[in-house]
Amino acid sequence: TLSGCGIILPFGKKNTPDPVSNLPADAVLFDSAEIRSQTISLISNAQKAIYIELSILDDPEIIDLIVSRSQAGVEVRILLDQWQRENSSNVKYLKNHNISVQYYPAQKGQYHRLRYMVIDYRTAVFYGQDWLQGSSSHSYAVKLTGDSAWTIAKSFAWDWEYTTTLELALPESVDLPEDHITFALSGKVKQQVLYAINNATDIYAEAEQISEPETVDALIAAKERGCSIRLILSPSCAEATPNTIAAFKEAEIEVRYFNSSDNKDLNINLGVFDNKKIILSSSSWSYYTFVINHEGSLTIPSPQAIEKIKAVFEKDWANGNPA
Repeated sequence: TLSGCGIILPFGKKNTPDPVSNLPADAVLFDSAEIRSQTISLISNAQKAIYIELSILDDPEIIDLIVSRSQAGVEVRILLDQWQRENSSNVKYLKNHNISVQYYPAQKGQYHRLRYMVIDYRTAVFYGQDWLQGSSSHSYAVKLTGDSAWTIAKSFAWDWEYTTTLELALPESVDLPEDHITFALSGKVKQQVLYAINNATDIYAEAEQISEPETVDALIAAKERGCSIRLILSPSCAEATPNTIAAFKEAEIEVRYFNSSDNKDLNINLGVFDNKKIILSSSSWSYYTFVINHEGSLTIPSPQAIEKIKAVFEKDWANGNPA
């Protein structure tokens, strides 16, 4: 069901096996060129509807493609963050071409950080980075074709109606296979992360920043109870969150800073827990992400996806610089 602050899924019965997702490895994308190529392909082939939520939309080719699909009769709805200066001229351009684009209504001090697209109610892509012209960071995207895509479509409808007060006409239902993927919003992202940390015996995570106090305390407590923990963080954390880094080191949690030979920025925010499930969030694990902003996450119990993510993590770990 949908709620004002997130999507709440029922708890499983006790003594039942944890669900396993059939999400394939190739549904997880790490290459910026491939992510952009698949995005363009999906937009080009949309027949009914394109729903987009981003913080920033600043890719002229994709913007013109969106206009073209709208002119071909595809319903297009876009929500963006009002505080990003790159959006101003592009929103004006889109509106001049009769595209329904709005700024998500931020509360005081809040940013809109959701990043996803839904095509024809049946396919969704969850992004770790906005659509920026010429951007090539170390990021990810996840392509969803199960019932989580329909869940995200319904979430978009809720955000659209909350923003515009105009009802968004969705089909009564869409027949998609169950994929056992949880989509969470805002405060429930933190709930997903804390629950996973508190119940894990092995954790490896890669994030721009991990600084939200309860999350930091949970990781330290997990280490104290014997949990194996490895963290890859952005080099900026050395100056941005020195006390947190010191606390991790005092707790003997292994921390390395992301190091890219081609100077890419880190735009990955994910954790893997007991090699059984992944949590991918739209932003870093900070107070603003977990408490203030409009954010999202996916929790994916897919062995195939985990193997692909683990290979990327191990490569980044080997290339990382010790904190």
